[in-house]
Amino acid sequence: MKPAINRFFLFTGILIPIIFWLSVCIAGTLNENYSHVRDTISALGAIGAKSEKLMEISTWFCSFLSIPFFIGLLDVCRQYKLNKIPLLGIFGFAIMMGWAAYYHSGNPMHSKSGPILLLLLLGPLMTAILWKNKELRKLRILSLASFIIMLFILIRAIPSETIQMNYTGLIQRFVHFGWSIWFITLSLSFQRLNKKS
Repeated sequence: MKPAINRFFLFTGILIPIIFWLSVCIAGTLNENYSHVRDTISALGAIGAKSEKLMEISTWFCSFLSIPFFIGLLDVCRQYKLNKIPLLGIFGFAIMMGWAAYYHSGNPMHSKSGPILLLLLLGPLMTAILWKNKELRKLRILSLASFIIMLFILIRAIPSETIQMNYTGLIQRFVHFGWSIWFITLSLSFQRLNKKS
């Protein structure tokens, strides 16, 4: 792959979180009484929500942009002989976002994508375990941090009405914050590595 194309493909790893968080912030302002701490991100794209169309479009963008990001990372893995298992996380992300864009909250199918989250979680964990190059040490550390941050979703399993009623949105955002860190770190780490070589 041409270096310029690969650079653009890797750059989408920064573009995806920017699009995601920008759309979440804008969508939050469109809905009265919406709380980023209390309410889920799915509620922003729910059937009948004022921000439904905005979230549908931005979520599709994130899903589609993850394809060139995946291809760029695949090229880098081939170039540096890195294990490709961590890229399953990007694949899982693409499916998860596409699912949410197609099946809006309020559709019975919306919540069925839960198990795909495991693929996304696998990505940063496998990055930390399998990519042992000295040049990727910071990437491994931040990937592990990303994985740990995403595990905060398990707080939702605590049988507390206070947590369920008041902090569901905040807990869900830990997952999105985690993958955002991982995507940006992957993008910057490999762009830097390519410049050195």
